[in-house]
Amino acid sequence: MTPTLRILILEDNESDADLLKRELKKSGLSFITEVVQTRTEFENALRTFNPDMILSDYSLPSFDAVTAFRIKQNKLPHIPFIIVSGTIGEENAVELIKSGVTDYVSKNKLFTLSTKINRAINDTQAWKEKVLTDEKLKVINLELSELNQELEIRVANRTKALAESESRFRIMMETIPQIAWTNTVKGEVVFYNQRWYDYTGLNSEQTGLRRFKAVIHADDFKTGVEQFSSILQSNDGGEFQIRIKRADGLFMWHLIRLMPIMDQQGQMQLWVGTATDIQELRLLQQHKDDFITIASHELKTPVTSLKASLELLDRMKDNPPSSTMSKLIVHANKSLGKVNALIEDLLNSSMANQGQLRIRQQDFILSEIIKESCNDINENGIYTIKTEGNMQIEVYADIIRIEQIIINFVNNAIKYAPQSKEILIYIEKVNDMAKVSVIDKGPGIKQEKLRYLFDRYYRAENSGSQYTGLGLGLYICSEIIKKHGGQIGVESELGQGSTFWFTLPVKKPIHGKTTDQLNKLIQPAFIS
Repeated sequence: MTPTLRILILEDNESDADLLKRELKKSGLSFITEVVQTRTEFENALRTFNPDMILSDYSLPSFDAVTAFRIKQNKLPHIPFIIVSGTIGEENAVELIKSGVTDYVSKNKLFTLSTKINRAINDTQAWKEKVLTDEKLKVINLELSELNQELEIRVANRTKALAESESRFRIMMETIPQIAWTNTVKGEVVFYNQRWYDYTGLNSEQTGLRRFKAVIHADDFKTGVEQFSSILQSNDGGEFQIRIKRADGLFMWHLIRLMPIMDQQGQMQLWVGTATDIQELRLLQQHKDDFITIASHELKTPVTSLKASLELLDRMKDNPPSSTMSKLIVHANKSLGKVNALIEDLLNSSMANQGQLRIRQQDFILSEIIKESCNDINENGIYTIKTEGNMQIEVYADIIRIEQIIINFVNNAIKYAPQSKEILIYIEKVNDMAKVSVIDKGPGIKQEKLRYLFDRYYRAENSGSQYTGLGLGLYICSEIIKKHGGQIGVESELGQGSTFWFTLPVKKPIHGKTTDQLNKLIQPAFIS
């Protein structure tokens, strides 16, 4: 439904006003009108009638169109203002239109009025729509501006947070003790920490596949690549072991771990990898496996012999030949002694490893304990044990443990230098320590093996010879000497024999009296 147009007519001639109304009716417009003649009426009509359009005569007795137009512009600037007059002249009409008047219609050409009214209505509607659009645009632009500012703040905060997060991540990657890196979902490495460059000796320009292949052991490369690819496809992370070459050319076992990094939507972003040096763990595992094999073999031999002796004794128990029985008992006791010695070594090794090796110290003359320890060997007549040097040195130590060391050193000399029938034990004082050296004239030991002799489970082998034992004897001796505050070592040259030595603190007089003398003086005082 077409809205009713409110038209205000400013005209002092009633017949002209009626003529305008008839012309408006001809146009088919839906409208109502109000006719005014004076300024006061005009101003009141602007306020009360609230016209949609003004048709004004150019000249009135006490009023004119120019003044009316100015008043309208002040109160209702956007409604059309059309001058309808017969006396204005074309030039004046053009000037008025330039000043803002909507249009001009000559009273002699009122048939054009409807066309100009429709055009003015359309122009006004277009202007209103433009104003409305402009207002909406202003609101939208304001909202967009606020949103843009909010987004800029969010982006700035996010950028700062990401920078801080990346900084923390890089600091973490640089401070962890392992080699660390990040790689893309496709496996391309995009970052290595400094540990990688320090360990491999490569620089930042040497991180391609060829250089990576150069630091992975050839036997591990194919398997490592397959496991690496398998983990990338799983999206769950995983680990595997390979050998990586150090800058000095040595390959060390490393545990490779890969963990995925996801975004908030659960999408894969990148992988974080670490390489942990497990060389010592691998060696320890190998030592443990070797030790279990050796221990099983060493224990099985005397146990089997002991079992055989007991089975024979069981068969002969009802009618035993005296000589055979005696030999079997001796043989069984030897086998049992070997088992007991092996078990004792295991217990001592365990206590030494846990720092629970017991030491009971007392004063004694070192040469006397050495002679007692070697009596059985000397009486056997195969080997000769000579003790020389300072025979009067007294030490403060555990007699049983020192006997254990002497016997171990002498037995090793017999085991590894069986052709050296004479073994020399030399005692001397070096500064405030007593030094005992066990010297043989055997084949000697290679220099590269000397540093390992006192390690747990280590067993020296020469020229393919296999020796019995668990590889614990010298390790236990070392721990005993450490408990006494002394030192232990070995010197050897191939073809020149070997010298195993240790030092112990000597017994020191206190205020001119020995420890034993002081104990005798102090004891009655405590008793009384």
